[in-house]
Amino acid sequence: MKKIAKTIGMVTIIFGFMNYAFAGSFGMRYKLVPGQIWVAKMLSQSETTFMGNKNVSKTNTIIEYKVNKGPKKEWVSLVARIRSQKDEAGENIADHMGLTGIKFMADMHSSGEIRNIHHEGSMQIPGGSDKDDLPAEMEAMIQESANFIAEAWKNAVFWFPELPEHELEPGDEFEVTKKASAGSEGSGLQTQTLTKQVFTLEDVSGGLAFFTIKERSITKTKGVMGGKSDTKSLGKSKAVFDLKEGMWVDFVTKYRSKVQFGGGVPMGKDGSEVLTVTKYEMEKR
Repeated sequence: MKKIAKTIGMVTIIFGFMNYAFAGSFGMRYKLVPGQIWVAKMLSQSETTFMGNKNVSKTNTIIEYKVNKGPKKEWVSLVARIRSQKDEAGENIADHMGLTGIKFMADMHSSGEIRNIHHEGSMQIPGGSDKDDLPAEMEAMIQESANFIAEAWKNAVFWFPELPEHELEPGDEFEVTKKASAGSEGSGLQTQTLTKQVFTLEDVSGGLAFFTIKERSITKTKGVMGGKSDTKSLGKSKAVFDLKEGMWVDFVTKYRSKVQFGGGVPMGKDGSEVLTVTKYEMEKR
């Protein structure tokens, strides 16, 4: 009799947990706490086809985030550093370019809204003592390009999508629209990107929410000497959100881009095509 009662009790607990885990809807929030350290492992592979030639590049980037007290309730301040970025040969590109010395900072709400994005420091001009032989105009152009790359990196560092205000259940969708830019009107390089993502909740299991994502974006670039390009991208992605930790633990994007050149740039009438796969893996230290 005791065994039967014990069995019934265990079944009741199990079914109670199942109901708690799967019944109804739930809300999503980032649960960053001051004092935490998060580390993102960013794996990226790009396959570019241009004028009949194909080039593949791979990088492995480590980004560290320190969580500090925010300006007000439900806000935190993030300080991020790129600890390393290695290519296929294992060379630390970020260290070579001085990118590891830059601090990226922003305030982040529990909803994922991000404000006051900025960075301190600038990238180095590669080349060591050879740069002393460059004309001043060329040196300034190279330094401007280096600073542009550092500024553009803030969009990759603070990649976290905003979360919906409403609760979700499997089958529900929510949309995220992002605007990002780098450079300015007075500089030689400038980009503006508009991205729209549609997240669909596919399943909830073991405290994890599994999403599929459809993405569409367009990037307009103005380069030196009047060069211009338009990049249109379509992508399908997958992501996993840890409901307990309040953070994406896996976020994989895969998209195809078509780049069209203008402004008299002799880059071929068909432009170039790029297949990009990027994976973020987040871990709390």
